[in-house]
Parts: sequence; structure tokens; C-alpha cells
Amino acid sequence: MTAFDSGNGCSTARWWHQEGSKIRCDLCPHRCLVSEGHLGICGVRKNDGRGLCSINYGKVAVSVSDPIEKKPMFHYRPGARLYSLGTFGCNMDCMNCQNFSLARSKGDDLPFRKAGPEEVVREAVEKKADGIAWTFNEPIVWYEFILETSEAANKSGLFSLLNTNGFIEPGPREELLRFIQAMNIDVKGFTEEFYRRNCGASLEAVLDTCRAGRKAGVHVELTYLLIPTLNDDADEIRGFCEWTVENMGPDTPVHFFRFQPFYKLSHLPEQSVAKLKEACDIAKSAGLRFPYHAGVIGDERQNTFCPNCGEIIVKRASEAPAEKVCVKKTEMSRFCPTFSKIEVNLRQGRCPSCGESIPLIVA
Repeated sequence: MTAFDSGNGCSTARWWHQEGSKIRCDLCPHRCLVSEGHLGICGVRKNDGRGLCSINYGKVAVSVSDPIEKKPMFHYRPGARLYSLGTFGCNMDCMNCQNFSLARSKGDDLPFRKAGPEEVVREAVEKKADGIAWTFNEPIVWYEFILETSEAANKSGLFSLLNTNGFIEPGPREELLRFIQAMNIDVKGFTEEFYRRNCGASLEAVLDTCRAGRKAGVHVELTYLLIPTLNDDADEIRGFCEWTVENMGPDTPVHFFRFQPFYKLSHLPEQSVAKLKEACDIAKSAGLRFPYHAGVIGDERQNTFCPNCGEIIVKRASEAPAEKVCVKKTEMSRFCPTFSKIEVNLRQGRCPSCGESIPLIVA
């Protein structure tokens, strides 16, 4: 599966076909028809006259060691350390994007370093990471590099985790999921209108990825950012929760993320903690057993409680990030707290107080 340089700093891409003098990209549901010399909507897949190529292959703009809980990922190997990497480009244009300096870049306005799959795996091992996380920008548009690096990582005993918007076509998704062990998928709202207006994408394709991840045996957690007046109506939240119970199962962890004014939505107020609580209450009434608060520091709803007796199963201490990651003087993932102390209170997969089975994957 090795990519190669096409001679102009652009590595050959997978998942495309020729249509006359143009190229149809088959990676994501946009299915861009790309003229020679032009880029797709993602800003990183280019028709170079000989085929479709990836201009961000192996170009690392951000790399940092951090805890798995920061993703957020709460039910897969609590306390694990990750080597988190990001590049540039995205196949959505979300008005609330907290990493827009990466997502909207084509690589000509920010620093990066070149690395190969084996080099990234070696760095992860040297940093004593348990896994590699693909995050900061949308990993789907780094497809070829992630595919090859994740395969190499798995062979070296490292797991691979995606922080993704889930906007990908079935073929490449099936290929990639063979090498991915965990995913946090951002469900950005629960109406097609919201996706069209706020993200330039569609909801149903994202929901397909959620279902496909679960079917493939990948550990899936969902994040829902609560944006005031745009996607935080109680009925919309309830619809999302009921869909999750029916399609993903009641044990699926759901992280309700607190909106902070930023990018094109800087005119909106920050989301209230009361709304987060309301969303968690709605989730529980819909049958979800593990709803969480995200994007806040020191909140007790970042702990995992036994849904039967209320015993604390995993205690998490969140705090402001100790190491700030900046690109072009802009802090990445600035609204995501880090976690300094994780205490797991589990006995052979069950609550030590009442014996309830707790769906938690430990190392």
C-alpha cells in the first residue's frame, strides 16, 4: 500500500477514477470532479495531470503526546498515552471550527515536517505511547498516510484512533477500518439543514459511518457540540439520543461538548452548563447509560458511574492543558481540557459494588 512521490511533492492517491479530462474523487461523499491543476473541496487532493494525488502525504503540522481522555475517549483503555498527529485540510467547512488554521489551509501558509509511516511509528514507540491518534484536522483527508501508518502501527503493537467527522464513502471506509481500533465521531447536529448550512456536508453519510464502525468491531464514541440556537433544541437532542440507542446501542458513550464562541460563530454566547446537564438528562431518559460533559474543567459528569447503583467506576481529574499546541500563533483544540489522573474501579469487567457489567475496554 505504499504511496510514492509523483515528482512535484504530491503522492499518488487512492479512490478516484478518470472522467474525460477530469478526475472524480471517490474518497468522500462530495465526490469532487477535479480539473487538471485544481484541488477538491478538502484542499489537499489534486489533479496533477497524471492522476489524483495527495499534497499532504507525510506532512506533519502538529504532533504531541497526550492522554486518550482528551480526545474525548472514555471507555477505551482509560489512562492510555497517545501520540497525536495532524496535518492540513478538511472536507467540511464548519462555522464553529476550533482548528480552522489547519482545516482551511492548503499547506502553503503553515510550517510542517515530512515523515514516513515507519518514522511516525518509531517516534510513538520512543515516546512510550500506547497508540497513535489522528486528530486536529480531519483525518479522512490524510487517508493514504493514515492507512499506511496505522497498518505499520498495528504490527508494532500500537492501536490507532480517529477523531473524525465521519464524512467518507463506504469503500475507503471499509478499507481504513481494518486498521482502526477506536473512533470518536463528531455528530455535529441532527438535521440535514444544520449540516448543509453549518458544515457544507450531510448528516446521513456521517450516521452511516457510525453504524459501519460499530459493525466492523471498532470501539465508537460520539461527540455532540451544543451550539446555542443552532442545534441545542431539546427535541433535536432527543432525536439524536434515540437514534444512538437504536443504532449504536445504549452503552455507547456520548460526549456533549460545551460550545465556546470562535471562528465564524464568535458572535454567539458560550453554551451554559445547565444546557449540558439538560442534554445528559435527555440522554438518560432516552436510554443512554453513559452520557458525559465535555469541554469543561473539573465537572463530575466526566466520571464514569455505574448506571445501576451510581458507584464511580472511572474517576477523571480534568484541568487546563499544561502543554499548549499552537499553529501560526493559534492554539489547537483550545477548548479541550486535559486529564492528569485516572482511577479505574472495576472488578473483572463489573461494578465492584453491585456487579453490573460495565462496557469498558482496559489495557
